[in-house]
Amino acid sequence: MLTKKRVLIADKQALTLAGTIALLNQHADAMLVGTVTRYEALDQALIQHKPDILLIDYSIGGEACLKALARLSTDSPETSIFLLSSEKDKSLILHALQTGAAVYVTKDCSEQEVHRAIEASLKGEKFYCQSVLNLIMDKHFVQPIEPVENGLLTAREKEVLALLAKGKQTQAVAELLYLSPHTVHTHRKSIIKKLSIKSPTEFVVRAMDLGLLKN
Repeated sequence: MLTKKRVLIADKQALTLAGTIALLNQHADAMLVGTVTRYEALDQALIQHKPDILLIDYSIGGEACLKALARLSTDSPETSIFLLSSEKDKSLILHALQTGAAVYVTKDCSEQEVHRAIEASLKGEKFYCQSVLNLIMDKHFVQPIEPVENGLLTAREKEVLALLAKGKQTQAVAELLYLSPHTVHTHRKSIIKKLSIKSPTEFVVRAMDLGLLKN
């Protein structure tokens, strides 16, 4: 029997909220458990509904959203954060990703991208729409890093990197590649050392450098 993911949507704009619900309802493994239209009601809704996924529009609370997401990442790490925003400010995007947003979609992205973002979120994976990826890859977005040489990583390390960049946890990577968790952990340490990775965002950047992510 299909286990549906519990989704809570937080959005103060009625039109956007209705559209998001319509798109979500097209996914059989998603179950809408509640909606929030006021930022002040968010904490109570999270306690009440205990969602697997929080789909939140940045406009509902502005900068306060990021503080709430940081608390959620600490208090309820099992809840995946899906951030929808019209903002394309680089510092905001970086802050959101560092705060724990697994999915970041801007409001000018295509309907197809939104569906792919929902699918990724339901699978517990990361997803950034193309406009966000373009900013992530902007040489001014992160600290300058040396270009990645294709021969630097082994074929297996590239497989591990691609899955880590998609948000897969060690156990999931191990199962997908038929490896032990210890072996995956060893590969992860090697990747971090070889590519000088200092943050989760850089897993995505490096994987894209090597052409391992097709978004």
